[in-house]
Amino acid sequence: MADEEFVDDEFDDEGFDDEFEDDAFVDDEFDDEFDDEGFDDEPADAADDGSALGGELDADTAALLEELQANGFCDPADIENDGSVTSMHFVVQGDLQPACYTDAGGDDQRLIDAWNTLTSVTPRDLYDDVSLLAGYESCDGCDTLAFVTTLDEASSFFLMAVDVAAGESDPDELRLTMLHELTHVFAQIPDDQLDVSVTDPADCPTYWNGNGCFVDGAYMLAWIDQFWPADLLDQLPGDGGGIDDDTAYGICEVEGGFTGSYAATSPEEDFAESFSAYVFSVDVPADLDAKMSFFDGYSEFREIRDAASAGGMAGITGSFDYCR
Repeated sequence: MADEEFVDDEFDDEGFDDEFEDDAFVDDEFDDEFDDEGFDDEPADAADDGSALGGELDADTAALLEELQANGFCDPADIENDGSVTSMHFVVQGDLQPACYTDAGGDDQRLIDAWNTLTSVTPRDLYDDVSLLAGYESCDGCDTLAFVTTLDEASSFFLMAVDVAAGESDPDELRLTMLHELTHVFAQIPDDQLDVSVTDPADCPTYWNGNGCFVDGAYMLAWIDQFWPADLLDQLPGDGGGIDDDTAYGICEVEGGFTGSYAATSPEEDFAESFSAYVFSVDVPADLDAKMSFFDGYSEFREIRDAASAGGMAGITGSFDYCR
């Protein structure tokens, strides 16, 4: 799977993070208000699978959504470098809200269907930290099927964006990619998984990924302890980025045990690629058995796999370029 990426660096390079970091709304209001004014409370009439558009919201939450939009948190210009944005929706505790932006005055059903497929197999507590969903039609020469990034200084406001046109033509690949991208959300939740207050890798006693330091008990820390020995970790750059493509290809060929060279670029991509293969019961080589068994150790991951199987989604092939 080469059509997905976690694009914090892309947004940094284009000034997107700087725009929001300089906004007083983010620093002084957003972090406290977003946590305390209703987004942590279950919205009334919420659907169990997150599929309902716009359950009834309390007045404070509705006002907060209006304020978020007024402060630039639903602006297609911020992601149009990947293509033409078709629709954007705030997400409140896992429930998709009416579009805050559309390019044609109506919902993009392709985006809604993609979200509904994701939430139909995933426990709410693994996707309810997604705060904004966007659909786009890819530009010429662009090949990113989906991506995730954070839009606030506290790394708690997650945007998930999906190439709805490519997803419509290859729904299986979209399912794999959205589950891949979702790991970049639930495996980096501030405090629960990642201490974002740690800004210097020298101050991190576990593993620093460029956004923070993984806390004891984090999914990624357990993954690293089991599958990324010191000699592999030593090949990672010190800035929290991934191993370069050529080196990752060599690791994949020599070491094996990866879904492909992309997975060998970092522990996070290894986890994400392996997780998507696990959820959809992809027939992987035997040298990936230990990684598939890792996910069996978590009831929440077994629940996703079982739901995908019950929904007739097991056995997706995908575009993995297995090592050796």
